[in-house]
Amino acid sequence: MKKSLFILCIGLLAGAPAMMGQVTITPLSGFSPNGDGWLAPGEGGYGFLGTGNLERGMAFGNDHLYLVSRNGGSSIRILNKLTGAEVGTLDTTGITGGTFAVNQISVGGDGAIYVNNLTTQSTTSPLKVYRWTSEIAAPTVVYSGDAGLAGSRVGDSMAVFGSGSSTRLALGYGNSPAVTGNNGYTIIDPTAGTATAVAFAGSPPAAGDFRLGITFANSTRVIGTQGSSVYRDTSFSGTTGTLLSNGTLTSSAERLLAYAVVGGVPLLAAQSNGDSHVSIYDVTDLANPIFLTSGNATTGTLTANGNGTGELAWGDISGDTALLWAMSSNQGIQAFTVVVPEPSVIAMFLTGAGVLGVSMLRRRKS
Repeated sequence: MKKSLFILCIGLLAGAPAMMGQVTITPLSGFSPNGDGWLAPGEGGYGFLGTGNLERGMAFGNDHLYLVSRNGGSSIRILNKLTGAEVGTLDTTGITGGTFAVNQISVGGDGAIYVNNLTTQSTTSPLKVYRWTSEIAAPTVVYSGDAGLAGSRVGDSMAVFGSGSSTRLALGYGNSPAVTGNNGYTIIDPTAGTATAVAFAGSPPAAGDFRLGITFANSTRVIGTQGSSVYRDTSFSGTTGTLLSNGTLTSSAERLLAYAVVGGVPLLAAQSNGDSHVSIYDVTDLANPIFLTSGNATTGTLTANGNGTGELAWGDISGDTALLWAMSSNQGIQAFTVVVPEPSVIAMFLTGAGVLGVSMLRRRKS
């Protein structure tokens, strides 16, 4: 009886991951002129979305999708979240400087919009971060400086956490030029206008490990990657960074990252800069990500994303459902609906297994 009970419980527990595998990612019907969930480069005559490595930043907030484009000059396009149609642009008055004057974008919990430039040498060409308090406001410079690490490349990636005076931005350093400390990231306080370089003793993280993908898990926990299927899970306090674990993704081409909690489950979305597929992982344990599902709304031959740039954005999270937008440079924007099975179903399943086990033991004793 004990052996049978053991086998039964193991079988029931083994079924739990299979239930989590029911997570679905479905192209958002109605997104793009074709309504197929993929706004392809140039589709519908959209000149702001092309194949010239000119679009690298995207974010969701204020019920809109934002796209940073350098096609024909610096611009931040406002898109309808459900169709991808352009509905306006942000004021870019006074935006100057940097290798690229605009590059990445994030939206705080209060709706404030942040855009950074890209600098390949932060001493001679400072990192700049701009803020729009609303879509009709003019931008103001909330940070200008060397990003806490003189001479660094910074601005290829950016993430945001918090709102108001608690807002913090994380930007990963690049691996070239070779500057001591470029295996970490900078934390920008846009209210104080300061930048704090987060340093790690030893390696990993390796130089540039937060350059192509960066996301917050909470206010002091940052996840980043440069590729090769490995991401770094870290925490920081002041200038000190701690490597907590190394997670492995299913594809070495998955570089873009975005973290969210949907249906009570911590999820990490990752996008390939190769075929543009998007994978969803359960990261309840960030050291051991569990692949759940993947989706891809693109078709045909894609223009290569040789720089590995782009961005993912979660939004409209309600209960067990969320929207997810994915933009790999030169490969357009995809929109998905992600649905997670209710945790209560899994809990009931496991609780039922426990009740059954206790019942069988009692019957055995009697």
